[in-house]
Amino acid sequence: MLTSSNINFDKVIRDGKRLSSELYTLYYLINNQNKCRLGISLPKSGIPKAHERNRLKRLVRNTMGELKNESIDVVFLLKKNLGQYSINDDIIVRDHLLKDTKTILLDI
Repeated sequence: MLTSSNINFDKVIRDGKRLSSELYTLYYLINNQNKCRLGISLPKSGIPKAHERNRLKRLVRNTMGELKNESIDVVFLLKKNLGQYSINDDIIVRDHLLKDTKTILLDI
């Protein structure tokens, strides 16, 4: 999976399909790039500490590894109303992402 700054977040959000959980929203759209591109948005207001944001980005990239051979654009948006973010939230995000990855694979 390629974390990409070339991904057009607006197009994926506008035209793509949406999966949502209590902590994040995931948008995905088929592309013609023959590779998976991932965009991650973690606002500083949602997770103020940089090391926690980096840990969550790493978790998202590793959890969505099953999609790396697909032609798809994926955008991960953290919901802003988290309050205090904790390591337990990482576990919840990972479990939801694993289910959502399987849902995306079945859909494409």
